[in-house]
Amino acid sequence: MKRYITLVVAFVTLLAVAAQAQVPIGPFDPLAKENFDSLAPGAYNVFAGFSGQAQFSALAATGRLAVVDRPSLLPALSQPHAMFGRGTDVRIDFSSVRRLFGGYFRVPNAGIAVPDATFVFYKGGAFIGAAVVPVNNGAWAWAGYDLSGLGGYDRVEIIGSGSLPGYVGMDVMSLY
Repeated sequence: MKRYITLVVAFVTLLAVAAQAQVPIGPFDPLAKENFDSLAPGAYNVFAGFSGQAQFSALAATGRLAVVDRPSLLPALSQPHAMFGRGTDVRIDFSSVRRLFGGYFRVPNAGIAVPDATFVFYKGGAFIGAAVVPVNNGAWAWAGYDLSGLGGYDRVEIIGSGSLPGYVGMDVMSLY
């Protein structure tokens, strides 16, 4: 029992340290942006983003990444397109380690309530931190993080908290 308690305390401490090392930041001058406008509207399992510096993929085999140009479903912040995971959360793998991550997020008008999204950051396959941000279906809101204190990241998963996976809209994403 004592060993179990020690493991729980160590895990909670690790999460607390990781949460303190990722610093929320405002919009920044990015090295690369992704506004999904170079893609044709449609459903994707995988696509290249950030000018070839990243790969977006669906976390669930049954869902698809939806690039849309329908303002009634997801009005784009940067016309004409925005993107969300329809029935899937989103994974973004970067070609090299990055320090800053951010973008604008909201809920598509798809009838799925999603009060928040969790950004889970990894480096070399190891978990380095997570952040929970509120999202709503009324307006785009910025969420950004500086992960320099953690040595950077090379993968982020964007996980919606709704009754189905995904349904976190994204547009004008930035990295550095």
